[in-house]
Amino acid sequence: MRKLLFSAACLSALQISAPVAAEEESYPKLSGELAIEVQDDWTFSSDDEEAELNDLYPTLTLATKLAFNEAFSLNLEATLEPVEDATDDRAFEDLGGFINILTANYDNEHFSVYVGKFTPNFGLAWDATPGLYSDDINGDLELAEMLGFGGEIPFTLAGEHAVSGSIFFADTTFLSDSAGKSRGPLDEDDGGPANTESLSSFALALNGAFEALPGFDYHLGFSALEEGDDGDEAQLGYVAAVQYSHEISDGVTLTPLVEYAYLDNAGGVDGDSARYLTGALGLEFGKWAAAATYQRRDTESGGADTDDYVAAFTLGYSFDFGLGLSAGYRFSEEDNVDNRGLGVMAEYVIEF
Repeated sequence: MRKLLFSAACLSALQISAPVAAEEESYPKLSGELAIEVQDDWTFSSDDEEAELNDLYPTLTLATKLAFNEAFSLNLEATLEPVEDATDDRAFEDLGGFINILTANYDNEHFSVYVGKFTPNFGLAWDATPGLYSDDINGDLELAEMLGFGGEIPFTLAGEHAVSGSIFFADTTFLSDSAGKSRGPLDEDDGGPANTESLSSFALALNGAFEALPGFDYHLGFSALEEGDDGDEAQLGYVAAVQYSHEISDGVTLTPLVEYAYLDNAGGVDGDSARYLTGALGLEFGKWAAAATYQRRDTESGGADTDDYVAAFTLGYSFDFGLGLSAGYRFSEEDNVDNRGLGVMAEYVIEF
């Protein structure tokens, strides 16, 4: 799930005879966007013949912000997508709609706070990696659909930075289910890190950029997820990421991204661990965009080591009227099974 940002602008005019005051915003004010994606993934070669299939599916993401004044707002993000993995050829099946973000926010120039259902700030690559297969492995790090509260404090130190923190637990309310195809509500008995129905898990992060390095961004994060009913230790997560957007010539921008994450007591199991590495290179030239990505996950569980990876290449084009088309090639090894696949996607965003 993508992080969607919203901003408001104030208009001003100046007459020679006398100044005119800036036009005031009218509240309450509703704004947002609807992102529509239709993707077709074809796994044409696999060591597991049952995995050779074609999957055609949509992903619709509605993000809205209802601002009551300059500081206070209600924010919602809802998604419609397949809520089960494909086990055979399918088209527009197993679709479920659910709410992944629902918060009340208070924001000013000195700090921001929020309460509700949200995604804690931990990890950059699952959201920022370009291409069709951007979060196939690093998506494990997304702490999605947590209940609790958090906040952020920005500061200036040779650039713009922000420290953030949140306290939470996994959503086990009716909002953890989906409409249409039910994915089943999460229950505390299901176990898993942060599934405690108590505010016993937390995440801390530092994000920023430096004036001396325009286009450079960094992310440092730490998370502690209390063990669920099936665990015996809290899962501790550490992540560091950087990306650098550099215009190498007029209209041509190159953006490399690197992220490394380590999970201690992965899954809440004492002694298990998981290491994640993401490397990506995005290139934008005019209306064209290309990306090469590599994601790797090395896990140690019960004395056994498992190494998985996904490598992909994507080429896309954006039309003036807002439609984007992309095509990609993916090759991977997951659970000791080699796969090869092709994908195409059409996307369109409606802002309001």
